[in-house]
Amino acid sequence: MSTHGKLMLGACLSLAVLAGCGGQQAAGPTPAPPPPAKSAAPVKPTAPAGQFARADVERVLLQGPPWILRRVPVEEVIRAGAFIGWKILALPADWSDLELKPGDVVTRVNGAPLERPDDLFAAYRAVASANELKIAYEREGTARELVVPIFGPPSQETVKAFESDSPPRRPATSRPRGTTVIE
Repeated sequence: MSTHGKLMLGACLSLAVLAGCGGQQAAGPTPAPPPPAKSAAPVKPTAPAGQFARADVERVLLQGPPWILRRVPVEEVIRAGAFIGWKILALPADWSDLELKPGDVVTRVNGAPLERPDDLFAAYRAVASANELKIAYEREGTARELVVPIFGPPSQETVKAFESDSPPRRPATSRPRGTTVIE
């Protein structure tokens, strides 16, 4: 499997373990009427327990596959010459309350196979407009499925960003980019 395929796989299976998306978010005490500057800021909706907030899912999707792959290393699993899925080698400590564990083998995301790079990117793109994240996986030889609803409607900007066959453009940075030639 190519490096691109591994990147896409890491992205797909990591969507189940999005940082900051695991359940109900703590609500602070309601302050007195906010000053005018704060009232202009949009209020982030909180997701009910057991659901991912749409804003968090979109934030992670727009970071791109490399951001996710740095957090969840995987390796391919092949049995009797056939591709089975991707074994999760480790998960960040702050994602420990999720059902997926190191050693689980992810076989599908939202019903899509994950064998080829095209399959992986299609599954990644589909999450942008999905109402739930459904991950089929094996644990110690037993097939299981994790289903987590995504709270809130998808934003038009995110859906549009994932309509093309290429990853969304990353925001410009202040760092210069280009080719450096050393002679």
